[in-house]
Amino acid sequence: MPQRDLGSCLEGLERVAEAAERLGLDTGKATETLAAARARLGFPGTAFVLALAGGTGAGKSSLLNALAGREVSRQGATRPVTDEPVAWVPADAAAELGPLLRWVGVDKVVSHHDPRFTDLCLLDLPDYDSVERRHRATVDQVLPRVDAVCWVLDPEKYNDRVLHEDYLQPLAHHADRAVFVVNRRDVIGDRQQVAELTADLRRTLETDGIHGRPVFVVSADPPDGAGHGELEDLRAWLSERLQAKAVVTERLAADCRQRAVELARLAGLDGQDAGRPLVGDRARRDARERAVAAARSAVDVEGVRRACRRRTLAEARAAGAGPMGRLLAVVARARGAGERGPGSARSIDPVAYARAWPGRSTLSRTVNPVHDLLRRAVTAAPPALRAEVMGLAKPDRLEERLTNAIDLAVARGTVDHARPPRSLLWPVIGVLQTLVTVAVAAGLLWYLTLYLAGRAQADLPDLPTFRDVPAPLLLVVGGVLVGWLLARLLGASARRAGRRWADRLTGDLDGAVTREVEAAISEPLAELEAARSELLVRLSDLRASC
Repeated sequence: MPQRDLGSCLEGLERVAEAAERLGLDTGKATETLAAARARLGFPGTAFVLALAGGTGAGKSSLLNALAGREVSRQGATRPVTDEPVAWVPADAAAELGPLLRWVGVDKVVSHHDPRFTDLCLLDLPDYDSVERRHRATVDQVLPRVDAVCWVLDPEKYNDRVLHEDYLQPLAHHADRAVFVVNRRDVIGDRQQVAELTADLRRTLETDGIHGRPVFVVSADPPDGAGHGELEDLRAWLSERLQAKAVVTERLAADCRQRAVELARLAGLDGQDAGRPLVGDRARRDARERAVAAARSAVDVEGVRRACRRRTLAEARAAGAGPMGRLLAVVARARGAGERGPGSARSIDPVAYARAWPGRSTLSRTVNPVHDLLRRAVTAAPPALRAEVMGLAKPDRLEERLTNAIDLAVARGTVDHARPPRSLLWPVIGVLQTLVTVAVAAGLLWYLTLYLAGRAQADLPDLPTFRDVPAPLLLVVGGVLVGWLLARLLGASARRAGRRWADRLTGDLDGAVTREVEAAISEPLAELEAARSELLVRLSDLRASC
């Protein structure tokens, strides 16, 4: 892997960690991996560090001494023998490797001039299962910082639970930089038994997620007359197959991939359903429909429609009902804006009625479907995300968000419809109604005059008639009839204008409430799903760059 690709890989892990932080996930391990990778790349030289790791009595020190051809690490019968890491390094690179080894956690260094291991630094580690707790702590501290691992196994304890569960399974992503050595070949038996043990070990490694790695069976410290087994093959493999630069970069890239995969797993983005949202489309749609219906009920869109009709009728009467109509319009306004205020069911100001919705209703019916939706999301979310989703499901936060959404919807939906409609017909009808009123009043006054004159026994002229109908009667009856017809015409015009105004106002109000409530419902989960999608995309980018 070229150096520039490793830089892209580290940048990819940074972006994955940023996306994970937006989901509220713990990115501490990813941050530590980035810091460790940059620290490792900062050390000069081309040599890589390979650790000999294993349990008590596996023969790590014996193997190191056998590979070196001399005693590098002390071995003995009492356990544990190695109480601190011992490094066997090329003499030419000893000074250069000093800072790297101190960073790894190694103080004891033995140099050599073996030309076969010019790029290899071998570490003999304490036992991971030592009775001394600090020995395991040392192993746990050193292993994440080495570039490769040679697992030295005892033929009687190669299926040890601690080895597989605590080390091999968690480090399976480093399998390409691992080699396995079964020591004490002399106690296993003939070739058939060696083959059976090796096959069983490979099967066990496959269950750990480690496939196709080399297994060497050696005798690091054979009894007299016995051979070293595959020791030379191991020495040749270490010196020829492992290229220092590739080992280092591939190990760091594997760490980046593993940390990114762990974060994706915490976000529930592993497996075949990685792109599936926490809550399905059907559940979201049902919750939106229920919440929008409850929000419309809270605003009382039908009440707004009735207020539109009442206000239009009042305006029509004021302009077209003559003197009596104006009086009725004043009375209607007084009733609609009386002591109960604009939120009253008798309001004739639809905009004020709509904006006064908080005083008439609560949002419990609107919050419930949203809360149910988020509860579903909490159930479907992986454990690491549940706290984040539960924070979205708090009733007070939901109600505040929905209240703001409905207020905004009402403000937007009514802003263009504050003024009631007008019609050029209404003033014309008003003039005619005034004339009709004058005519009726004239007819009544005429009759009153005749009545008073009759009581005074005064001489009266003959009444003018039209087709034998007295003029005063014609004025009264005709005026009433014409006034009734004009009132019907005015009412029909007002109802038509009121319906149009109500349709426009309630249509805009309905649309605004629907949009804003749907946004308020969808926004929390949408942000969460967007962050999960971004994490998935950045994981894909990281895999490509690594």
